[in-house]
Amino acid sequence: MRSFGLWYKNNEKGEENPVFSVHINFWSESVKSDKRAPDLDVGLKIKNFRCIDEVRFHCPFFIEENEVIDLVPKLSKIENANIVFNTDGSIQTKKSYSVYSFEKDRVREDLLLFPLNQDLEDIYFLNVEDGKTDIVFNFSIFNEYINQKGEFAEIKEIYIRLRITSTELKNSIYFDCEPSNKSFESAFSGTRIFDFKINEKRNLGAKTIKKIDLNKYVFPDIDNIHLLVMEPSSYDVESFADRQMTCRELEEDLWNDYFGTKINYSKGRILAYHWKFGHDCSCLVKVKYSKTNLATLSAYVFMVLALGVFSSTVVTIVQNNCTKHFGYVSSGIGLILFLFGFLLGRKE
Repeated sequence: MRSFGLWYKNNEKGEENPVFSVHINFWSESVKSDKRAPDLDVGLKIKNFRCIDEVRFHCPFFIEENEVIDLVPKLSKIENANIVFNTDGSIQTKKSYSVYSFEKDRVREDLLLFPLNQDLEDIYFLNVEDGKTDIVFNFSIFNEYINQKGEFAEIKEIYIRLRITSTELKNSIYFDCEPSNKSFESAFSGTRIFDFKINEKRNLGAKTIKKIDLNKYVFPDIDNIHLLVMEPSSYDVESFADRQMTCRELEEDLWNDYFGTKINYSKGRILAYHWKFGHDCSCLVKVKYSKTNLATLSAYVFMVLALGVFSSTVVTIVQNNCTKHFGYVSSGIGLILFLFGFLLGRKE
C-alpha cells in the first residue's frame, strides 16, 4: 500500500528545530451509522512552530476540498478536547483562536489550536498533482500575524486536527479481500486489510522524493505517532506491527459530538485499538468481520431450492420411468437454479 507523508520548510529563524507528534484515528464504515465513506482523523502537534514556513501532509490519493473537515471547532469544546487528549484540561479563547492547556506527567502543555478557516488568506489549501494531494499549511503568514498580535508569545506548541472523509481511502490504505469459494465457506464474513504508513520512502515513490529534495523540504523529527483503529467488538483484529497493540472500549455516547454523528453499535461495542510508534510508522492490521444482505440470503435460497428440485427429480425418475422426459426437464431447471445461486454468491 502507498504511504502518507509529512515534511516542512524551515525559515531558519528559530534556534531549535521543530518536533512533531502525529495522531491518526481511523473510523471504518462499520462504526458509522450512514455506512458511507470511512473517516481518517489527522492530528499534528508541532513544537517550536515559529521556525517553520510551510508544512505539507501528503495523501497518496485524490481529495476534494469538501472532503477535508476542520476538527478544531470540535476541540474548542472542553469535553471533546479532554477525550481526544485523554486528560483534564482547560480552554482559553482569544478572538478566533483557542488555547488548550493541560498537565501530563507533571509537565504543563499549552497548545495553540490552528483552525483551517481563518481570516488570513491562503493559510491552508490543497495541492493536487499526479492523483495525489498535499494538504498545505502556510505558517509564514500565520507566524507573521500572531507575532504582530503578541498574545501568544509564550506558546511554543501548535495543534492542527482535521478529518478526511473519502471513498479514496479504500484501496489506498485498506482493501477488502474475499476467497473465490466464499459461497460455501464465508458468504457471511469478510476480511479487511488495513495498512498505514507515514514517511515510508520506498512507498512514497522516487518522483515524490525528488520533488521534496528540489524544493528543499525537510522530513521532520517525529517524537511519536499514535495510531487508533476503531472497530466493533464482534470483529477479530490481528496486528502485524513491530509495536505492541493495546485496546480499550470507546465510551458510548461520549464521542458522538466529536464524531459528528451517532456511532453504530448494532454489531457490538466499539473498541479502539492503539499503537504507539517512534519516528516512523508501518502498521498492517487484518480485520475479520461479519456481514449479511439480501443478495447473500437469496443465493442460499436459490441453491437450497435447486438441490430440492434436483433430488426430488432423481427420485421420480427412478420410481416412474414413464416420466423420463419430464425428469430431464426438471433436472435442467434444478441445475440452472443451482448455478444461478452459486454465481450470485460469488458476485456478492
